[in-house]
Amino acid sequence: MGERIRFESRRVGPIEVEASDVLTFEPLPGFPDRTKFVVVEHAEGSEMAWLVSLDDPDLAFVVTTPWTFFPNYDPPIEREHLASLGIEKKNEVEILTIVTLSGKSIFLNLAAPLLINATTRHGVQVISDDPRFTTRAAIPELRSTSQKTETSEERPVPPAP
Repeated sequence: MGERIRFESRRVGPIEVEASDVLTFEPLPGFPDRTKFVVVEHAEGSEMAWLVSLDDPDLAFVVTTPWTFFPNYDPPIEREHLASLGIEKKNEVEILTIVTLSGKSIFLNLAAPLLINATTRHGVQVISDDPRFTTRAAIPELRSTSQKTETSEERPVPPAP
């Protein structure tokens, strides 16, 4: 077992993760000094997770994999984005989307996915102005884990450079 990091977030509570799980992002828009994050399970079996800043543990975003809710999502990611993170193989790619809540509605930001190199743990938020994508894609009602379809488990990724 490697080095463990322990910290507390007012939003998430006490957190303990492996140092190797830390993600280093190019600064996210609006958060220039927040580059170190970890993904923490939201609740057992939940489709959602927390992306918690190590630089400011009270900064946390709800995130999810987009294909759970939008199986045909084709992220606005170009070869240049993959190359900038040193991604050469499909199995090196992780993509998350930021979740927002408004009343009882839940939305995914499909216009600005988080692209992560699963090997190096470096990431970037890809900002697209493509009108096919929205920052507020309403998700269908959450299904229980037992109701997932085979399609929702598949996670297509863009072609490697």
